[in-house]
Amino acid sequence: MYRDTIARYAEAGAHKADMVRAHLLSFLIGSALAGAYIGFGDIFMFTVGAHADPSWSHLVMGAVFASALTIVVFAGSELFTGTAMYMPFAALRGDSGVGDMLRVWIACWLGNLVGAAVLAALLHMAGGGVLLTDGSSEFFTVAAAKMAAPGYELFARGLLCNWLVCLAIWMCGRTENDAAKIALIFWPIAIFVACGFEHSVANMFVFALALMGEHPETVTLGGAVHNLVWVTLGNLAGGGLMVGLGYWLQERGAERKVEAPAPAVQPSNALPRA
Repeated sequence: MYRDTIARYAEAGAHKADMVRAHLLSFLIGSALAGAYIGFGDIFMFTVGAHADPSWSHLVMGAVFASALTIVVFAGSELFTGTAMYMPFAALRGDSGVGDMLRVWIACWLGNLVGAAVLAALLHMAGGGVLLTDGSSEFFTVAAAKMAAPGYELFARGLLCNWLVCLAIWMCGRTENDAAKIALIFWPIAIFVACGFEHSVANMFVFALALMGEHPETVTLGGAVHNLVWVTLGNLAGGGLMVGLGYWLQERGAERKVEAPAPAVQPSNALPRA
């Protein structure tokens, strides 16, 4: 039922593990690019959302942020939130080990952080755009709210976010049609942004730029670390448990049902047993 899709993503996870072992620098460069691509989505989202009508702003911001994952998927890069699904598949199939999974997660997360921070520094040098000028009030309000949220809320929002992100990636793996992939990316990403869920890599860019700008006292490095720890854990749970383990268990259940011997059928003319 899902065997081919699981195999494809498990092989991708195993390839990422090989890259980290043999070509770490190349993998980190790909991860940094993904962090920057997600950052571009943040810039687009806050730019169009800063002056949008409040009744439409969440919808508009969700719609435009889908551009970020579209770039990641079609350009090719290493996004941490995607590895939350790839690597459990690879480990469950035995294509790579738990140590490989952890190394990929750590390397990808750090690479994404570097890319997001570099893009933030470049935007700051360029004047900050809408985010640090006439849209700074909304931008800093969002950043401060993310930093102040309790850990359990951030974990839950991170789980819900990456459940949707990995669903988008999962669905893309089930079609070869590029137009269909764009449509399949759009809806889950629009949902997670419009609903206010938390994406660790998107937050890396937000916090890096907020800390570089003339920020209020409510925006702090400690608050950024607090958010990223809980959101990262939630993202791993959303991708690894809700999508990775969920579809793995479905497929295993279907395989057992197919392999189970069919019960013997008694001929209709057979005499009843005493």
